[in-house]
Amino acid sequence: MLIFLVLPIVALVAAVQRCVRRYAPSNQLIRQLRTGTTGGHTVAAFLTLAATSLVATRALAAAVAAGAPSWLNLVVFVLAFDAIKFGLQAIAALRRLHRT
Repeated sequence: MLIFLVLPIVALVAAVQRCVRRYAPSNQLIRQLRTGTTGGHTVAAFLTLAATSLVATRALAAAVAAGAPSWLNLVVFVLAFDAIKFGLQAIAALRRLHRT
């Protein structure tokens, strides 16, 4: 009986995950980086995005600590994850650029 309650939730989560994977701006940028040619400007752009995400993460975390709504912790988590993802992609692009 419990499985009948869980199946629609699992289907909804899978649909949202497919949508986010396909249409999220950060994923589109990374897909474009992987399929296109890598140049120094691309590496610089991804490093700038990583640094900007880190600054926004720190500012938002300070706001939450000062009394902002606690649901903003989810935004802090997403920004921190994007900063890590952009930083790692910049390093990978730099290695690809150095290899060629």
